[in-house]
Amino acid sequence: MSFLRSRFAILFSNACLAAASFAQQTPAPAEAAPGEDPTIRLETILVRDERGAALTVPDADSAADRIAKEPGGAELIGSDRLRRGRASTLADTFALSPGVFAQPRFGADEARLSIRGSGLQRTFHGRGLRVLQDGVPINLADGGFDMQSIEPLAASHVNVWRGGGAPASGGASLGGVIDYVSPTGHSVPHRQARIEAGSWDYRRAHLAGGGAVGAWDGYASFSHNAQDSFRAHAEQETSRLFSNGAIRLSESSESRFYLTGVRTRSELPGSLTLAQALSNPRQAAAGNVSLDQRRDFDLVRLANRTTMRVGETLLDFSAAWSSKQLDHPIFQVIDQDSDDGLFGFTATRSGELQGRQHRLQAGVLASANSVDAANYANVAGSRGALISRARQRAANLELFIEDRMLLASDLTLVLGGQWSQSRRVSDPRFGSASNYRLDFDRFMPKAGLLFDVGETRLFAQVSDSFEAPSHSESLTGGSARRAQKGTTFEVGARSTFGRLKWDIVTYHAELTDELLAIDHDNNPSTPAITSNAGPTTHSGIEVGSEALLWGEPGAENHRILLRGAYTYGRFRFDDDPLYGNRTLAGLPAHFGRAELAWQAPGGWETAAVFSAASRSWIDHRNTFAAPGYGIWGLRLSREIDRGWGGYIELRNIADRRTIATTGVIENANGADQAQFLPGDGRGLFAGLNYAW
Repeated sequence: MSFLRSRFAILFSNACLAAASFAQQTPAPAEAAPGEDPTIRLETILVRDERGAALTVPDADSAADRIAKEPGGAELIGSDRLRRGRASTLADTFALSPGVFAQPRFGADEARLSIRGSGLQRTFHGRGLRVLQDGVPINLADGGFDMQSIEPLAASHVNVWRGGGAPASGGASLGGVIDYVSPTGHSVPHRQARIEAGSWDYRRAHLAGGGAVGAWDGYASFSHNAQDSFRAHAEQETSRLFSNGAIRLSESSESRFYLTGVRTRSELPGSLTLAQALSNPRQAAAGNVSLDQRRDFDLVRLANRTTMRVGETLLDFSAAWSSKQLDHPIFQVIDQDSDDGLFGFTATRSGELQGRQHRLQAGVLASANSVDAANYANVAGSRGALISRARQRAANLELFIEDRMLLASDLTLVLGGQWSQSRRVSDPRFGSASNYRLDFDRFMPKAGLLFDVGETRLFAQVSDSFEAPSHSESLTGGSARRAQKGTTFEVGARSTFGRLKWDIVTYHAELTDELLAIDHDNNPSTPAITSNAGPTTHSGIEVGSEALLWGEPGAENHRILLRGAYTYGRFRFDDDPLYGNRTLAGLPAHFGRAELAWQAPGGWETAAVFSAASRSWIDHRNTFAAPGYGIWGLRLSREIDRGWGGYIELRNIADRRTIATTGVIENANGADQAQFLPGDGRGLFAGLNYAW
């Protein structure tokens, strides 16, 4: 591995020297040759000192252009989709996102969030994805992230890059990168107040606005939501503040500061057997009630992103610090105080190399945290005797580089790589706390091609991924001691042509040391714990589309549209001595959603909504499964730039009893187990918003 480090250091230093050389040359932007389509040329960095052109936060149009030029699965979720109906959970945000499986555990923020089988073992506290706010990670240094620290209504749009081939932003996990992009005082079109209410005492309020004065701009969003929830012992309450403010230091430099505050309180109803979930889905697990199981935390996050242009080179500096206090009564009371910090630097240079346009991007990201982790006996939800205490630390260093070169008028080559080094340490202070010091590193190359054929863009990419175990995985008895690694191959196409917009990707990933709850010693007398599995494969198809069935494109008249997202995933062991080629538990093979919408002048839309999923195994031995389901609903909404808007939404009209998602175990022995999380029953929700 020292050889890889030295080779990457040479590559990285040469790239930086090349970037500096290009910055000194500062050539004029190349013009399209006669007969050449200028829309497929690599973008030139253009900075305009005007409203809507914040240096630190690219607008939605720039982001959409970047997404369209990615040689892998990628998507931009616009603000219209975020606000079209209830926008309370991750399932609401990603309902029409192909390749993204997002299902709440009990109708709340906490969810199973997975892309291409990432974090397959988790139904809580996400793993396997890099989540960003305006390009700055919100993940903790050990890789985990909290769904409650995300507010969709405080985003102007969301960028999604699926898979380890995400752009050079430091993200090289199996699942990819999700970036929540904030409005700024320049880009926010108005101030907005929004209230929502619905079944199971659901209520939500949101107030946001911003503006710009001279060299200063700012934006702030405050939301509060609460609900009793469909199930017993599932009361939720969360307040969030998201704000940012910037100063334009010069025409070519800007510094933006972020302040985030989150206070969340969540009761945990627990998992049921399948029989319990289908006969009385509103009940809570008895043990969860007696132990008053909850997940409560407070979070404060400060961040900065500073951008400056030097010639044709764009320099981005980022820094962040967060403090989190977790009170988490489950089988024991988990008490954690954590501090996380990071620093990053990225240089991006668009220019020419031997007469060909290209864009070179290189950077570094360093992050670290310290966690005071204590476990107490759970006495009806309160702390009893201290059982263990440890000081946990995580640290990461990531170097990345990516070059996009236009080989011909219709052909673009993307080459890149990332080297990552991670450390996980636990110093026991009391009791049975784990004692470990783990180091991981890996170099991950990637290569992609884009080829334009008329209105269709074809692409292919191969990329490596890497994921060091979080503290949760490292605690399991010395078993998960290697990082998860993989190589993903993908091909696809995207097109916007007349009445039809579509995107299709197929991929195949070969993994080693995947983090799974397996029988690590083939001994039935010892429990299965999170371990490094043998070879596994993740394959699938991701399809997104929107078709205009009736009406004129872009016209303010009556139109009928059909929107859809379909995800197929085939996740399996690969000739494992114990599991053979069995399916990995946790996710359905087929998952999809469709909306048939009628749009009318004035921003009105009426839609019929259909969602379906196939069965999914709860155990890696494939002996017991959750049944598939199909549900439908109706939505009436009005979304306009200024004035009154809102929605009325009726979900699961047939009141079907469904399983939203499940826990994952090693072997159910063909018997019903308490691993099932019921979906919500029939629910009515309404929202009213005013923009001015």
